[in-house]
Amino acid sequence: MLALAKEAIAQFDGVSETEFAARRLYQTSLAWYLQGIGEAASRISDASRALIPGIPWTQVVGTRHILSHEYDRLVPTKLWHVLRVHLPPMVKALEANVHLLPAPPAE
Repeated sequence: MLALAKEAIAQFDGVSETEFAARRLYQTSLAWYLQGIGEAASRISDASRALIPGIPWTQVVGTRHILSHEYDRLVPTKLWHVLRVHLPPMVKALEANVHLLPAPPAE
């Protein structure tokens, strides 16, 4: 989640909202990042989620479901809002608390 969110923010650094709204490629790219973030969030246990309460876990996972099933109806302003308003605080919450999460199982 953290890596994808940071990468998404970096990919659109310097891109204006107008430019983002005009480029379908930007919108589908951000949608892909958000789907990945939501998929990763869905694999985190409730106990681990409770360790980082600053993240709206249900909404993160729900966004993944919406984007996966309604990708043909992306709303640029909503995507932009997620990118600029919701991702930065999520990154901060994860960076500050990721050490609290249990290590992933060895493969």
